[in-house]
Amino acid sequence: MAGKRKVRKKSFYTWIAAIAILLILYFINKDWFDISFLKEYVNDHKFLVVVIYFIILTLIGLTFIPSTPFAMAGLLLFPPVETYIINMVGIISSTAIVYYFTRYLGLDKWVEKRYPDKTEKTRRALSKKELPIIIGWSFFPVVPTDLIVYVGSSLKIPYLKCVLGVMIGEGALNALYIFSIDFFLI
Repeated sequence: MAGKRKVRKKSFYTWIAAIAILLILYFINKDWFDISFLKEYVNDHKFLVVVIYFIILTLIGLTFIPSTPFAMAGLLLFPPVETYIINMVGIISSTAIVYYFTRYLGLDKWVEKRYPDKTEKTRRALSKKELPIIIGWSFFPVVPTDLIVYVGSSLKIPYLKCVLGVMIGEGALNALYIFSIDFFLI
């Protein structure tokens, strides 16, 4: 257990250091981060890029990969409000896929087997206060939102309650990421 904490702590500090280094490099030499060619491509092929971005956001829920890097990437491709809207629609569709298809695809058994302690702990917490826990879990960036949706589905928490909690938590977190980063990089 102590080894896992050290790895988590090192990962956290590495993540913070990487962000700090990128921000420093950005402010020192903004020319290194010129992505005008990418913005031109997006403008020329807007529908295709939006569809591909949306599909990635929708399917990412099945992989337990966090959506944060995709929210950041969205800022490179789209204006902030558009990025936020596409991310939220992608998160809602991802939530639906995880909620309805985890058992169908056999992911429920895989998650139970791979994360038995976390799943049981989440089940116990959810049985007391469903919506506040889903909101808090979805807002907290270091835990996979997909896991809380999976557990909510397995506990038969109504889909609308699950998606509402995810929308509030992830919506606030994405707004914080998208609009604060856009504010600092202008």
